[in-house]
Amino acid sequence: MPEFDLINQFFKPTTIKRDDVLVGIGDDCAILSTPPGKALAISTDTLISGVHFPQSTCAEDIGYKSLAVNLSDLAAMGAEPAWVSLAISLPQADESWLKQFMHGFNQLARQFNLALIGGDTTQGPLSITVNITGFVDASRALKRSQAKVGDSIFVTGNIGDASIGLKAVFNQLKSQPLFTDNNKSECIKRLNRPVPRIKAGQLLTSFSGAAIDISDGLLADLNHICEASSVGALINLQQIPLSQAALNYYGNLPGAQIGGHIDWQSILTGGDDYELCFTCADQQYAQMQDMMESHNIDIFCIGKIIDEPGIKCLHNETLMSLDHTGYNHFK
Repeated sequence: MPEFDLINQFFKPTTIKRDDVLVGIGDDCAILSTPPGKALAISTDTLISGVHFPQSTCAEDIGYKSLAVNLSDLAAMGAEPAWVSLAISLPQADESWLKQFMHGFNQLARQFNLALIGGDTTQGPLSITVNITGFVDASRALKRSQAKVGDSIFVTGNIGDASIGLKAVFNQLKSQPLFTDNNKSECIKRLNRPVPRIKAGQLLTSFSGAAIDISDGLLADLNHICEASSVGALINLQQIPLSQAALNYYGNLPGAQIGGHIDWQSILTGGDDYELCFTCADQQYAQMQDMMESHNIDIFCIGKIIDEPGIKCLHNETLMSLDHTGYNHFK
């Protein structure tokens, strides 16, 4: 199928209609109207087959995740999603694959009223580049550089399921008696279908903390906050929120009680969680927690911002030595 037929069949008809899109798909550029008093928050991510997702991943999950990871960047800044462009390189014009891909992509686009405004299609190895734009009050945008000594450190949701899901996809799981097929499916879903924490990010703009999305691993991404804010962090590993699936997997090694021999290195550096890690001053904690609870958003306090640089991890009051580097494309 020719390129423009692909565009007209799979991309143009599915886009959300928004009044602020003056010219969308079908011209050399999109023309957009920005709301008064708002700044633009813009993020770009490229997903490569075999790097960002296993080659066996189904097209619908790839479409979903390619948008989810960009929405997660907007969430980390407290922005409201508005527009997205999509550049996709395909080995061949596979109509069935594209239909499934756009079905996954549009599940999230519809959920967040996100208009597809343009992009590009080329032939080549499978890769997807998404450029996303949102609106934010510049004076209230969340930044990595806003953490202060004494702030508490929080995460949304559970950490580490995606790293187990990746092991499952590559058949690298150790046999564990209580780790069921349902647990395995839950972890693979967390890998392929992360939940963008858009609402949590928007609520956090009412407070004064720093934030980042957990893409490369909790320790690596928290370290970005620490470096940008010229602070350090003290983490209590026993406060890291783990799902029942993760406890079932890590808690049944020979001679271990549930949760007794958890592979903290994998959990904290595996990446692909796409939860938010953020800080909040203690005097704002109660109000922030009430606001999150009113929107059914789970948050967990995992530690404190400290003056001494670096990240210290405690387990049962014992300092643990963990590699903080996380995922690195060029390592």
